[in-house]
Formats: sequence, structure tokens, C-alpha cells
Amino acid sequence: MINATLPIQMKILGKTGYGHYTLLLNHKRIQTKSMIDLEIGAEYLAEIYKEKSGAIQFKHLSKRPVFTPFEEGLPLIVAILENKINYKEYIISNLIECKNREKYQILKEMLFASFENIYHIPFIFENKACLFQMKKKTKFLEIYLYFSVFGALKILIDSHGVSIFTPFFKVQKFLNEHLKFNVIQDNKITPLFVFKKLFDFKG
Repeated sequence: MINATLPIQMKILGKTGYGHYTLLLNHKRIQTKSMIDLEIGAEYLAEIYKEKSGAIQFKHLSKRPVFTPFEEGLPLIVAILENKINYKEYIISNLIECKNREKYQILKEMLFASFENIYHIPFIFENKACLFQMKKKTKFLEIYLYFSVFGALKILIDSHGVSIFTPFFKVQKFLNEHLKFNVIQDNKITPLFVFKKLFDFKG
């Protein structure tokens, strides 16, 4: 049984032919075809529509950003928004003291993002991996959020108010019914920061 009210998450397991893929959906393997190239091993969110013939159609595929959830992320975001902490000092002091490899990698990505004046903080909300990114510009504030239930959201805050953007029609409809802000569909939402390995040494 698939809940088609909001986007669902799927993983691309393999390619079986030109435009044909094997997906993992609700713990089940299914075969589908796609007009766009999909990345093997990547996770996507998509809206599901059922056609009159009974066939299932996926629309508005949006790739999940690659990140590791950070248990300390949510209180850190709150502290930043309340101006109670110096972001770079927090990262550097924790890097110096860090003895956990996974946490070190997360902090390193946060540090590289800070070089671009971007707050990049993975966090956990209701036991789900989420991502917060924020960049302050001269005349507006831009925020990128990723939730497993909604997918990517872009939020712009300027002198005119708050605007929210989503790649999904169903999320747009849902949020417009529950929020007072203007929610707009935009298929070209991308993270503010993507960590890339600078060096690749091969023995």
C-alpha cells in the first residue's frame, strides 16, 4: 500500500536496460522506466500518480542530498538562530577535540561550507535525517531545508516577507493549506553547499 498524499522515497538499485531501472520502494523491488538518467545507488523523492490503466507514474523526481545525520545538529541550529553561539568557533573547537571518525567528517563538511559563508548542519528530527543550510545575503536570507517527508524546501526571507519553494505540487498544496506563507513550486531547487573531496590519492 502506497501513500500518495506526499512524495515517497525510493532508492535506485540498478539499470536493467535503456531507460529501465530497478527501484527499492517500500522495501520492495519494482521495475520502472525513466526519461531522465538516474544515478545508481542514489535516493530520490517523487510524487506518485495512478493512471486509469492502473499503472503507477512517478513525477517530479528530486535527488536526496548526500549527508550524514548529526545528533547535535538541532540544538546547534537553535543556538545559531538565537545568536547564542559562534558557528566557526564551535566547529573548530569540536574538531580539535573530536575522536569519532563520523563526527569528524560532519564537522569537516561544516567547516568547508563556512568558508563559503554557508551554515551547513545535518540534524535529526522525529528520528529522521534532515539537513539545514543557510546563507545571509545583503538584502535577503536564503535557507535550504531537507526533510524526508517533504523533500527539499527553499525559503527566502526579505523585505517583502517569506516565500517557500518546493519541487513538488503535492507539497505545495499541503503547505499552502497549513501555512500563511506563499508556497511556490520550483523544480530547480539545489543545496546551497555540496561537499566535494579535494584530493583523491590512489596507491
